[in-house]
Amino acid sequence: MQSKWQTKIINFMRGRYGIFDTLNKFLLVISFALLIVMGFKPIPVVNLIPFALLIYIYYRVFSKKIYVRANENRKFMTATAGIRKRYHFYKAAVKNRKTYRYFHCPDCHQELRAPKGKGKIKITCSKCHHQFVKKV
Repeated sequence: MQSKWQTKIINFMRGRYGIFDTLNKFLLVISFALLIVMGFKPIPVVNLIPFALLIYIYYRVFSKKIYVRANENRKFMTATAGIRKRYHFYKAAVKNRKTYRYFHCPDCHQELRAPKGKGKIKITCSKCHHQFVKKV
C-alpha cells in the first residue's frame, strides 16, 4: 500500500524525464571533483560551477522534455564512445591479465586477445584477416 507522500511523488514525476542517465552521472562526478579541488584552493567565480552543474542535473531529472533530454544523453554517449571503448578494453586487460594477453592489430587496430604461455604464435585478425606473429 502506498502512502500519501509516495502517491504525491509518483504523480509529480509522471511525465518527467526522471532518469539519472550517463550524462547526469558524468556531471555529478565533475561537480564533486570540482568541490574537492575548490576545498584546497578556492577561486570565487569557479566555486559556483559545481553548484551550477548540480542545478543543471536537477533540471534534467525534473524536465518534462523527455525527448530533448534523451537526445542530450545520446549525443554525450556518441561523443564519448571512443573513450568508453578504450576504458573497457583496458579494464578487461587488467581483469584477465593472468590468462590472456591483449593487443591491437597492426593494420586495422582491432582489439585482440590470445591465451598466455603459448610462446610465439601466428595471429589472424578477425576483422581484416591480417596475419602477424606475436609472443604471448
